Order: sequence, then structure tokens, then C-alpha cells
Amino acid sequence: MKLRALLLRITEDLLIAGFVVMIAMVFGNVVLRYGFNSGIIMSEEVSRMVFVWLTFGGAFLVAKDGQHLGMTTVVNMLGRNGRWWCRLAVEALSLLCMVLLIIGCWQQAVINLDNHAPVTGVPVAVTYFAGLAGGLGIAALNLIALARLLTGRMPDAELVFGAESEELTAFEAHQAEEKQR
Repeated sequence: MKLRALLLRITEDLLIAGFVVMIAMVFGNVVLRYGFNSGIIMSEEVSRMVFVWLTFGGAFLVAKDGQHLGMTTVVNMLGRNGRWWCRLAVEALSLLCMVLLIIGCWQQAVINLDNHAPVTGVPVAVTYFAGLAGGLGIAALNLIALARLLTGRMPDAELVFGAESEELTAFEAHQAEEKQR
């Protein structure tokens, strides 16, 4: 478990560093353009690549914590068997989507390996490797969840996962307040 925690911490730290670099480049470029009629030539390309990596890395971390938006209110109304089948469907469909993402990103990475960004000269494939890495990570999470579900090692409390929208949470809090009055 220590290796897993270390890898997750490294992932989080890399995403934070990427976010800081992206903010610094974009903000610095804006200040230089409007204040000094100059700019950082490579900031747009690098920021775009970093943003793609941040998106897929963030999607992986959110999936790891089971915090993607879900229909938990609807699924909670079902019995245990209904929740089990919903979780099976969610994991299987997510795995299918990740397989398609992995295949597509791999094909695009191979195609764009010799295609270089005009300013930085970085292969465009680097952008597609972000989708490949994110897809592999989330697919691994799907496989682990499916294995736990199909072998009966997933507790009933984990059959429903995901986050509700903020509006629904606020509505439910308001409803609870009304009941207390």
C-alpha cells in the first residue's frame, strides 16, 4: 500500500506543479503582452499541452475517489440487486469507454509522433499520451472494481458511488431544514 500511496502523491504533486506552471505562463504572457507589448512565445502551446494532462490526470484522481457525478438518488431507491446491476453496468460501460479512448489515443499518438508543435518542437503525440495515461489509469480502476464486484468482495455501501450535483445537495439541505421547522 505504501507504493500505491507514493504513486498517488507523485501524481497529485505533478498535477499541482503543472497547474502552477500553466497559471504562471498564462498570467506572465498576459502581463507581458499588455504591459510591455511582448510575450512568451511558447506559452500557448505549453499551456495547452499541460491543460490536457491536467484534465486527464484530474479525471483519474476523481475516478479513484469515486467522485464523478452520478445518479445516486435514483440508484439509492433501488434494492440491493438493482444497485449491484447498476454498479456492474457503470463499471463495464466505463471500461468500454476507456478501451476506446486508449485505442484512439494510441492510434493518434503513433500518427502524430513525427508531427511537431510549431513553436516548441514537442511531438504532438505528447498530448495524446495524456489520454492514453488517463485511460489506462481509469481502466485499471474499472477492472479492480469489477473484480471486487464479481467476487463478492465489494461491500453494499460501495454499490452506490459518485457525487450528486451541488444543486441537489443544496435542495436536500433546504428540505431537511424545512422538516425541522
